[in-house]
This record gives sequence, structure tokens and C-alpha cells, in this order.
Amino acid sequence: MITAKDISLSGQSSIENVLNEMPQFIPSSTAASNNPGGGVSTADLRGLGAQRSLVLVNGHRYISYDTNQIVDLNTIPAALVQRVDVVTGGKSAVYGSDAIGGVINFVMKQNFEGLQADAGYRLTGAGDGGTFDSSVVAGHNFADNRANVTVFADYSKRKSIAQSDRKYSDTTLTDDGNGGLTAGGSSSIPAGRFTINGVSNKFTADGGYTPYNSATDAYNYAPANYLQVPLKRLMFGTQVHFDVSDHLKFYGEGQYVRTQVKNQLAPTPYTGTVEIDNDSSFLSSATQQLLQSYDTTGSGYTSAAIYRRLNEVGDRISSDDVHSYRGLFGVKGQIVGNWNYDAYVSYSRTHFVETQYGNVSNSRVLQALHTSYDSSGNLVCSDQSGGCVPLDIFGAGNISAAAAKYISVTTRNVSDITEEVASGAITNDHLFDLGLGGGYAGLAFGVEYRREHGGYDPDAELSSGDVVGFNASEGISGGYNVKEEFLELDVPLIGDKPFIDKLAVNGAYRHSDYSVSAGSVNTFSAGVVYAPIHDISFRGQYSTAVRAPTVADLYAGSAQGYYDASDPCTTAAATSNASLAASCVATGVPTSALGTAYDGGDAQIEGYSGGNSSLKAEKARTLTAGFVIQPREIRRLSLTVDYYRVNISNYITTVGVSNIMAACYGTAANGWTPYASSYCSLISRDKNSYTAVVQNNLVNSGGLHTRGVDFEGNYSIPFAFGLFGTKESNLALRLSGTRLLKFDVNPLTSIPDLVEHCSGRFGTICGNPYAKWRLNGRATWSTGPVDLSVQWRYLSPVHDDDDSTTYSVERIKAYNYFDLTAQIAAGDHFTWTFGVNNVANKQPPLLGDNQEQANTYPSTYDPYGRTFFVNVGVKL
Repeated sequence: MITAKDISLSGQSSIENVLNEMPQFIPSSTAASNNPGGGVSTADLRGLGAQRSLVLVNGHRYISYDTNQIVDLNTIPAALVQRVDVVTGGKSAVYGSDAIGGVINFVMKQNFEGLQADAGYRLTGAGDGGTFDSSVVAGHNFADNRANVTVFADYSKRKSIAQSDRKYSDTTLTDDGNGGLTAGGSSSIPAGRFTINGVSNKFTADGGYTPYNSATDAYNYAPANYLQVPLKRLMFGTQVHFDVSDHLKFYGEGQYVRTQVKNQLAPTPYTGTVEIDNDSSFLSSATQQLLQSYDTTGSGYTSAAIYRRLNEVGDRISSDDVHSYRGLFGVKGQIVGNWNYDAYVSYSRTHFVETQYGNVSNSRVLQALHTSYDSSGNLVCSDQSGGCVPLDIFGAGNISAAAAKYISVTTRNVSDITEEVASGAITNDHLFDLGLGGGYAGLAFGVEYRREHGGYDPDAELSSGDVVGFNASEGISGGYNVKEEFLELDVPLIGDKPFIDKLAVNGAYRHSDYSVSAGSVNTFSAGVVYAPIHDISFRGQYSTAVRAPTVADLYAGSAQGYYDASDPCTTAAATSNASLAASCVATGVPTSALGTAYDGGDAQIEGYSGGNSSLKAEKARTLTAGFVIQPREIRRLSLTVDYYRVNISNYITTVGVSNIMAACYGTAANGWTPYASSYCSLISRDKNSYTAVVQNNLVNSGGLHTRGVDFEGNYSIPFAFGLFGTKESNLALRLSGTRLLKFDVNPLTSIPDLVEHCSGRFGTICGNPYAKWRLNGRATWSTGPVDLSVQWRYLSPVHDDDDSTTYSVERIKAYNYFDLTAQIAAGDHFTWTFGVNNVANKQPPLLGDNQEQANTYPSTYDPYGRTFFVNVGVKL
């Protein structure tokens, strides 16, 4: 449980950061997520994926931000949060789909009376990234406290930080091959690189050329990227209830959220095979002669592979404007005796408009490159339709403003996701008593109907595949509904007996009938609690859980992406290993190109991923077992320890571009023998450059297995002294942690060698670090109106996950962070909180070829350095 006090002492400006400090969470999408990004913040329990953690508000499903049906934590009003309950383990029998990792339930303040206003500001030690948050909550009880109306408003603004604003991230780093890091970047350069017959040259400003050197000529794309994504958010909402009688109580909730976010990437890299007018006046005489020497047909045009960074067009900017709405209305009350009912309906909708700048039209580029001379001797487009302007890509800065405008394309993409829920439950917490001292049994049963529908309408230019810049994608349109029946039972068996202070069992069952391929699924849960004495209790729970495919899983169109993967056919092994050579030739690589860097030496491979309407539901089996100690002799001590195990089958995933390549070609570890040659059909190659393109759609393939131990200890020490007019004080100590014992993912069960062992590892396979030890401790000394608090966060060392490659950085050392907070309550109406996060100004680890972005893992390791915060709260 995270209380409102915990949130205020953290000094964090968003719920996302508070959750990610808990050891049970692996950072997912955060403020540092720029590519991919979107400005959203998500919760990822156990590292199973945000889509496997169910987020609720007051026990009800909340607003999804896109067709993946994931909640953006930015849309939850932090000022109204009373506490956050985090329940790990499969909870689908109780809450339905998506609760494989567990449930995060935000419990809001009820019966709020008065007016509370808060304002806070965070600023890094470098003087940038300022974040302003403000909120107002007003509530009033009336009708003899049988009714309440609470309204709130929240405004936040977060300024950007560019990668150029930090020394560690202002240059793209890569492995130098000798155990060090050196400046790297993209082979698509502002001057333009061209390749003919396997030989690469770069253009000079006068249209000439010189040999291309990847070590010195690569383009540094880092400075233009965001390290902190800018955001503006405006939120309004209300909570109401009116208790007419014990038998009839009305309640309702409503929210409106508008979020504006901007992501930024370096200018578009244009790559492709083009026909160059080899006597163009844009070219020097030496370049003309070179190109003409390859024009064997005398057509006046020469085919060449071009790698040009279109800086003259400007940075690629994705500007998102998101409107989210939610309404809920419910009734509850007593039926008769101890029988009660609770029924509600809710509707939520997110309307997402993304405007992209910096894209270019491939067809216009090709048209503008195909030039000739008119009757006056002027260089013009051979096809002058559409106002075509000749494009001079032969040298940095040579593209004219008119040509840049002609090839530029601004795209607008629209998404909508709606959710409708109708649910009703009947409960009885005094069902029967066995008479053995255990107390009364409790029962809950009910039905629920949920409908999900989503659509993604990309710009016509984007869906056509003609756009170069942001990845092309196709539209989404579809939905499903699910009808469910559920039952929960809690039975205390024995209590207050010798050697049995408490013995209770519980169970839950849910049947879900989906209108799509997931079909009919059943989940159940069974547990036991046994306390031999009052001081200690043992608990165990076994559950099955499901995650039905989302709208995006089922209906997403094909989307373009570039994935960290290598092409084995470009390596020396392709010339020395007969098996690999044969596989490469069979998939379209000519013998003469084997072992050459025909892909320009890039460490990414183009891939296309999309949905699959035949997907089944994921199935999980979870086990938790542990104990709770609360000794009467040490009244202020509590300790919990729990073992957990999660096994997921029918795992919904893409096999992965690198794994498809491995299935087709094999790996060095198995002598380059194909694991499953059928996967070669998913690989196509450019007929001129031979670069690979991989089809990588979602499938029910593989599985995930994880286990570990959670623990938490709390102890408080009272002192007979104090400050600020008090004669006593208290020191509260808390330590929570997780020991990750196993985290194995197999994206393709038919190839056991592809199991990804991620416990204690990070890298291009596992992604964000899965530290074996994650600890969080806090000590708070309270005396009178003052709280002084220090927090310690710890991540154990992690190692690179790719055993086939030796990177310059194979190990990230252990990381310790310390945060200080002071909170002063001046009377009953005024609270002042200030402090410092990352007091020691700990910098993130620097990585080369095995980084995520910004030369590190910025969602796991603090990328901003020391940060100062202050918050002022007034309550009337």
C-alpha cells in the first residue's frame, strides 16, 4: 500500500515515478521515453508488460489511452488519491482479464470536506526540465452527511530536456571494438552517402565525392532527441454520492483530461535505390564521370543506393493532442439482512490526434531526383506535375527551401478507444458462522458485461507507405465484448484455538465468454491463511489468470519499424560456413555479396508487425506463499515475506526480428544450422541492396516463467524528546524489496535455444534491466509539525544478455540513490514540502551498442541527475 503521505514525501510529480520506486515494478513508459514515446506513463508489475497489469480507480476499470487498452497514469488525479493498493499475482478470477501481473487500485478520498490547493515545482540541478503541478480539490457534505460532492482541477506543465543538454547523451555512442566507446551514429548523413557496386562514397558541398568512412562520417542524431518529453495536462473531475437510505445509495464519478505531448527525433533519414541524372548540374564533373561509367545502357541515369539525412526539412516532430472522458454511475445498498447489492455502468473514451512534422514523400523525392534540362538549359524535374522542384541531395545544406517544401509531408493520425462496462454484484459478509471461533463467511457473486472498441485512422499518406520519416502503418478498426459471471467466497474455519489462532480459506471463480477468438475461458483462485499464534500467519494462494487479446492485438494493421538485429549474411561467417552461405543465397543474397556490409553496417533491420484476429487468450498459473510476522512483544514491528511464481502460456508476442533471423539462419552457437527454415518465408530482400525486411506479426507463441521473493519490514521507534514545542518524536523505518530468482522468456517454443534468461540481465534481448535485487528503504523522523525523511533506492548489478556478442560494457554496476525530504505543517491549514532527489547526482551508466536510448536505460537509471522540488499545500 502507498499512502498519500508516501506520495507527498517522495517529491515526485507523478504517480508513475512513485510506483516505479517500488521493487515490484519494472519501469515501462516514462517521461524519458522519446522513441518510442507518446508522453504516457504506465505501470508494469513484475516486468510482465503494462498490458498484464490491471489499473483500477475505486475498484473500477479506468480510461485506456490507446487500442492496447493500457491506462496512462498521468490521467489519474494525484491530489485526490488517498492510497494505492498494489496486489500482485494473478487476479483474473476476481477482476477479469489483464490482471496476470496483479492489480493497482487507486483509492480516492471520499467525503472530502473543505478546500485544498497544492502547487509544486521540480527543477534539475542543471537548471532545466522544470515541472509545475497544481491542483484544487473542493468538497462539501450535506443532507446530514448522507451526501457529498467533490470536484477537482489539475494543471501540469513539464518542460523538455534535450539529449544535447547532458554530456553523457549529447553524442551517440557505439562500441569501438576494443572494449571502449566511441562516437557513432547513422550511416544516413546530411552530406549524402551513395553506394554503387558495394563501394560507398559521400558527397561534398560542390557535388563532388570522397570515400565514406563510417568511423568519422557517421551522423550524430542524439542532440535533437528528447531526454525528457514535454507535456501539458489539464484535468477536471467530480465524485458524488447521495445515500437516500440504507437500501438506496447513488454514486457517480466523472473525469475530463486533456494532454498535449511532443516527441522529437533527428531529421528524416532517406534511404533507397534511386535513379540519378548523371549529367545533373548539381554534380561536379568528377561525380558525373563516375556515375556515367556505370550507365551501361546510355540512358543518362545511374542507379545508386542513397543514404541522405534530410536536415533541410527539419526535425521529425510528433505532436499529440489527447482528450479523455469518463463517466460512471452506480447504485448500492442493503437488500435484506446482510445481503447487499452494488451495480454500476461506466463509459470512457479517448480521442487521440497525432500530427507529424518532418516526414517526406518517397514518390516526390524520386520525382524531384529524376531531372533533365528544358529548352533554356535549366535543370528541371522531368515530370513537372504538382509543382515539382529539382532536389539537390548531393552535399550538406544543398536542398533549397522550395525543394524541401515540395517533398515535405505533414500527416495527421486519429485514434479512438471506447469502453463500456455494466456490472452488478450481490454480497453478504455474514453468510454463516461454523461456530469454531473463526467468524463469519463472506460471499460475493455477480455478472459483468464489457465492450471494447477502438480505431486508428492514419493519414492517407502514412498508410499508403509513401511517407519516409515516421514509420508507416495501416489502420485499426474493431472491437469485442465479453460477458462474465463471477463468484468469491471467504470462509474462516477455526479461530482462537490452541495452535490455531486463525484458519481461513478463500476461493474465486470467473467465467468469461468473449465474442472473438479468445472464446470461452475460466479462471479460478484458491487460498489459505493459517496463524498458529497471533504473532505469525502463513498464507498461500494459487490462481489461474488470463489476458485476452486487445483491440490492437486483434486488429492492428501492418506497422513499419526498425529493430535492433544483425544480418548474419553480412558477417564473415557467411563466406566461411557453407550452411549459412546456402541459407543466405536461398533468401536472395547473391554469392558475390556474402560477408559484405551491403546494409551500410546498420545495426537495425526493417520489420513490419501487425495484429492477428485469430489470437487466443494468454493463460497464466500463479502461486504465492509466505508469512506475516507481527510479534506482540515488539508491537511496532511487522515483517512480510512472500514467494511468487508466474507461468504464462499462449504468450501473445511477436517472435522478434532477431529471432526470426535466428530461426532461418541459425546462430553461431549451433554452427549456423537453421532451427526452422519455414521462418525464412517471413524474410524478403531488396533486389538491389539485398537488405532484409522481416514480417513480424503477433502470435500465440512461447511462454514466460518468473519467480522470486518479495519482502517488507516496518518498525517504528518512539523517543522521549522532540523539537518545535513537543516532548516526543518517532522514527519510522521501512524496507521493501524483491529478489528476482528467474525471468525466462521463450518467444518461440519450437526453438528452446531461444529462451531469454533475463534475471540479472539487460540488453537488446531483455530490454530494461531485470536486477536480481531491487530494494527501497525509507526512514522518517517525525517531531511535532516536522517530518524529515530519507529514502534509499538500490538496484543490484546486471549483465548483458547476449552471450554471442562481447560488448564494450558487459556489466552495469550496482546503483544506489538517496532522496531527502522535509515536510512542515504550519498549523492545520498550511503544509510546505521540499527536498532533493538523487542527492549524490548519480549519473546513469554509459553504454554503446547494447543501450536502449540516450546511451543508457533512462527509464531505469535516473537520467537527469540531482533534482530539487518544493510543494506548498493549503487546506481550508
